[in-house]
Amino acid sequence: MSEYKGIDVSKYQSPMRMNYEELKDLGYSFVIAKAGSLKAKDSAFDTHYSKARAAGLSVGAYLYSYATTEEEASREAELMLSWIKGKKLTHPIVYDIEDGTQKVLGKEKCTDIALRFLTEIEDAGCYAMLYSYANFIKHYLDMDRLRHFDVWLACYTSLERRKALYTHPILGIWQYSSSEVLQGVYPSRLDQDVAYKDYERIIEGKGLNVIKR
Repeated sequence: MSEYKGIDVSKYQSPMRMNYEELKDLGYSFVIAKAGSLKAKDSAFDTHYSKARAAGLSVGAYLYSYATTEEEASREAELMLSWIKGKKLTHPIVYDIEDGTQKVLGKEKCTDIALRFLTEIEDAGCYAMLYSYANFIKHYLDMDRLRHFDVWLACYTSLERRKALYTHPILGIWQYSSSEVLQGVYPSRLDQDVAYKDYERIIEGKGLNVIKR
């Protein structure tokens, strides 16, 4: 199985201090940047996107969800599409559902919310992906209903332990660490990801993530 190294970033990683050229030289191929949430667009999204693209890295985007209704999830999808319009994104458009306010809703409602966002993003011509951590996926999402979508899993443990914690057959990206410091790239910790698909080739080959509305 081929593997592709990447990182994910937000406003908490200053784009002006990030050396994306060095990241590329270290063998990393992609960056997934936070676009925002219902509360606001991420203030560093555009800069992270521009700098990563200029360095020759493939870029995706994620939205952190606060939705507690399907209507709010639909609004999140609308915001995401407005933020990525005009950008060349060759990694997935990701829904990050994990907030504590959503746990009280139960599995069926959390699944309804995720499905609404992901479906609307896919219907707009994008490669939609789900992000969460192993325990949330196990207890708050019905993965049979979401099996159409690739999963980006946060699970900071060994490969053997991850396989025991996460038994769903679909795994597109594994976020395996949040504490690695890459000398010459960034002075503080960065999330570390490994993708098991060549998303850039898939997305470009299918002409996805081109927002026309």
